[in-house]
Amino acid sequence: MIRTKCLYDPPDESDGDRILVTRYWPRGISKERLFVVDWLQNLAPSKKLLNDWKKQRISWAEYEVCYHKEMCGLREAIRSLANRAKHGTITLLCHEREDNPCCHRHLLKKLIENEEQNTAKSLKKASTILKTATAT
Repeated sequence: MIRTKCLYDPPDESDGDRILVTRYWPRGISKERLFVVDWLQNLAPSKKLLNDWKKQRISWAEYEVCYHKEMCGLREAIRSLANRAKHGTITLLCHEREDNPCCHRHLLKKLIENEEQNTAKSLKKASTILKTATAT
């Protein structure tokens, strides 16, 4: 299961593995206070992309496209999170409030879910091929 949460919201047992996916560590907050098991800076938007969005140089639709392009080279990291989510709950943490739909953690969650679905389809296809091969 994949959850998303604002890092300022209190930790909860149902969070599972709390993973910080921000470019910068939040000021004045210790690792112990956040209860994070990982800080994956590489899954945050680049400094330039984040700056362009915050200064309103690009729309949210443009941001989404750029973020997805940035994540193309990080498929292994996304696959790893999909595997973790398959075996337990992970919670992606960012500075933005949870009710803000314009946050990369929501995009990242979809990428992870898509990776889970692709893996399941690949396994099903491999199983079908194997059954066909052994039947002949």
